[in-house]
Amino acid sequence: MRRITNPKHPNADQVGTDVQYRGEMHRITDVGGGCFTLVRLRDGYAQNVRIRDVNDRDKRG
Repeated sequence: MRRITNPKHPNADQVGTDVQYRGEMHRITDVGGGCFTLVRLRDGYAQNVRIRDVNDRDKRG
């Protein structure tokens, strides 16, 4: 039997949250595969960042 829909990404609940990345505040706007799309709040610059880089940084403080 085939699955009709894809399962929800395990980190989908983090979309919309603000995180500190490289000394500046960013908002997570999208998730897919192993990457988040982060948008810098200062100027709206978007970049793809590995999920591991963002989540490990939060645990370290």
